[in-house]
Amino acid sequence: MGNAASLQSSLFTTQVSTLYVEYLLVMNPDETVSNDVSYAKKKAAEIIGNFPGKHSLPHISIANFSGNSLNEELIINSIKNSLKGKIRSSFIWLEDYGCFPSSGTVYIHPKPKSYFTSILKTVYPALKLCSAIDKNRKMLFYKEPHVTIARGMNKTNTDKIWNAFKDKKYENKFIADALTLLRRDAEQDGRYKVVIDFKL
Repeated sequence: MGNAASLQSSLFTTQVSTLYVEYLLVMNPDETVSNDVSYAKKKAAEIIGNFPGKHSLPHISIANFSGNSLNEELIINSIKNSLKGKIRSSFIWLEDYGCFPSSGTVYIHPKPKSYFTSILKTVYPALKLCSAIDKNRKMLFYKEPHVTIARGMNKTNTDKIWNAFKDKKYENKFIADALTLLRRDAEQDGRYKVVIDFKL
């Protein structure tokens, strides 16, 4: 009896964990900017060694949430319909570096912030009302847009990286013409995989 109950519990846990996966909605810069960010990550690694996100592809996070992978089409359609005719492609300017000391993050500023605010206001209701979203898990909407250089560092390493970047000047731009939905299944290799691009 005990083994049967244990097996049933195990099957239930497996079913739940395979149904719900992590999604990340992002904006990806072009190749020139991506190369610049990768170079900055390399310089940061020369100062402090390895750090979380060292090998992650450059991006600007919009929203992070858990959703039912069996109803992924609902999530895709909710985002697609919310963006249609409301958010158009635009130039994004990148200017200098910033730091979030509390999360040990050093980043590049993307502008204008109002463009990202518009995206959030457009996507937020669609995701909140989508029946495929796991309402029991926290949804994150990134109100401070940034292109991460290094994150998750302790205070000592944060200070080292920030001291190396804070007086440096950086300017670039790219055309934001799409948002990308990524999916990560913890039971696989833990890496995000592209689900779909939403053209703006």
